Amino acid sequence: MSISGPVLPFGRRLGYGVGDFGFNLFFTTASLYLLFYYTDVLGLSPSTAGWVFAGALVWDAVFDPVMGYVANRTRTRWGRYRPYLIFGGLPLAASWALIFLPVNLEGSALILFAASAHIVFRTLYAVVSMPYLALSATMTGDSHERGVLASIRMIAATSCGLFAAFSTLKLVELFGGGSTGFFWTAIVYGLIASIVFTVVFATTREIADAPDEVSPTAREMIVMLRRNSAFWVVCAAMLAGAFGSTLFSKTLPYYFKYAVDRPDLIGLALTMLTAAVAISMPVWTAVMKRTSKRTMWLSGAAIGLAGYVLLWFSPSHGTAMFIPIAVIGFGAGASYLGFWSMMPDTVEFGEWTSGIRSEGAVFGFVSLVQKAALGLAAAFLGELLSAIGYRANVAQGAETLERMRLIMILGAGGFAVIAAFAISFYPIDRRMHARLQSAIETRRQRRLRLKRS
Repeated sequence: MSISGPVLPFGRRLGYGVGDFGFNLFFTTASLYLLFYYTDVLGLSPSTAGWVFAGALVWDAVFDPVMGYVANRTRTRWGRYRPYLIFGGLPLAASWALIFLPVNLEGSALILFAASAHIVFRTLYAVVSMPYLALSATMTGDSHERGVLASIRMIAATSCGLFAAFSTLKLVELFGGGSTGFFWTAIVYGLIASIVFTVVFATTREIADAPDEVSPTAREMIVMLRRNSAFWVVCAAMLAGAFGSTLFSKTLPYYFKYAVDRPDLIGLALTMLTAAVAISMPVWTAVMKRTSKRTMWLSGAAIGLAGYVLLWFSPSHGTAMFIPIAVIGFGAGASYLGFWSMMPDTVEFGEWTSGIRSEGAVFGFVSLVQKAALGLAAAFLGELLSAIGYRANVAQGAETLERMRLIMILGAGGFAVIAAFAISFYPIDRRMHARLQSAIETRRQRRLRLKRS
């Protein structure tokens, strides 16, 4: 594939980036509230809730590379990836509402329904989200421009995070509370997301494939991934980061409800966390432009670690925790931006090392690792909550609350350190990426000359 035209119009940048607002109406709401919904609304045990969450995400992870492969070989007059956004939006919205459908079930029947609904949702989420992720690598081949796209995506994602963190529980209460309130909130979120996906379809463009291009086979995709060391470095960092962020963000609602005894502050605390991520994006974008994506990530990790230290020594009095939570969120913004701006560059790294280009394989397998990590982290947290004696909607013992604090701070902070260590080995900077692009183009031209001779 020959990708040219590195500088995109602002409308196209914005049109692509806003897509993450739609996806995060699902992803962020699930990340922040779904485990809490399973335990404190449906009444599932923490262990069962964790494995329901994990099972659906692991299925999603396994299905993602398949969807990436299918999308990579799709050919339509609208391109490879854009059609999935326009035709998949409403089915995805319906599957999201199905998760929260009020049902009069108990025991095994309730567990089966919860698991089945979640798996249906995750399947359709992959059908729409995988093509969206791969789309950025076909819009431009310029590393800096991809960084801009990632930055706009992260601003949209964190803006949605702010909205979801602050508004979800308020909307749930407005619509009657309990599973009914969650159900109607899910319908509202799904309709908004469908409109957003239509905007992405209408405003983006894929650069046409070269006439002589042959799509890579599954075996060739595996060869490319095996030789792509940059890809595996980013995956390792993301794996550790996913565990850390899951332990922190999913434990936070429980901690405010039971340790701080301020359930009314759950939404505000999560809003503070996501607001700090949103505010950090322009800062980390500037740092990335002046230094490198790796330096930006490591700088954010240092700030995030300082936030965990502050939180450890902060009194558990509700609003006193907001400042360290904000510091943690500000630092985390660098890893979010770094991950999504680094990943498209690994497409060229893989092509350079193997001669094979496949955006679908790269984004499919990285999504596999990400979602498997998030799912296993949720199951891990569920088991931890059960192990420390957590029981929903009753007062927790002092030992349970202290161990909950250890999970939220030391556990999450430790994984953040591991992620930073992994990303220190990331090999690509702007100069190297330019050399990769030049080498790939030279190889491509040589092949064309040989084919014509």
